[in-house]
Amino acid sequence: MEGKARIGFVPLTYAAYNCNLLYVIPSFAIYSDGPVISARLFKGSGMGYAAVSDTSVNALAVKRLLGIDLRVIDNPYAALRDFGAVLVIGDDALRMVDAGYPYIIDVGELWRERVGLPLIYAVMAVTRNYEEHELSTVINAIERSLELFEEDPEPVIQYTAGRIGVSKELIRQYFKAIRYRVDDRVISGINEELRIFGINNCLEFLGNKA
Repeated sequence: MEGKARIGFVPLTYAAYNCNLLYVIPSFAIYSDGPVISARLFKGSGMGYAAVSDTSVNALAVKRLLGIDLRVIDNPYAALRDFGAVLVIGDDALRMVDAGYPYIIDVGELWRERVGLPLIYAVMAVTRNYEEHELSTVINAIERSLELFEEDPEPVIQYTAGRIGVSKELIRQYFKAIRYRVDDRVISGINEELRIFGINNCLEFLGNKA
């Protein structure tokens, strides 16, 4: 929105809120089709529910499917002492899983059980003043990157495990859970997700997947 980039991945909710400024590219997205590992509602020792963010896709999914309110907190570790359950995402969630923290639900698993479709966290978007050659270059580069990873994922697994400070096996499982290529089922998931979230679906797709 500041004009610093024309192509990138943004939360699905953000794309929907800015559909008059962005197109969605139905080539790649970031999603899971079952347990995601990096987004879990961890069991705490207090009362009530909290989350590291109330604007993330994961927080909206938990709110809608479980009918609970989440208080926004900064420190998930401290919040586990004060709340009955805390929604943690990203690196902190992976560290908690690796350390054996007990959890109540995995958000991706909950979504698959209740909705029966993938949970889409982010979509590939492009500003309306995009250049076709730029977009083609980016799409081709991402596809090649995915192919290289699929051929030999171990260097990325080792690097990521070291950066976060968790076991390589956990990261190996995580990368199996996260998916990137878009198909018709993912498009259906996007539409259903926005419906459940109560967000007006005004997304415009480039290409033939709309």
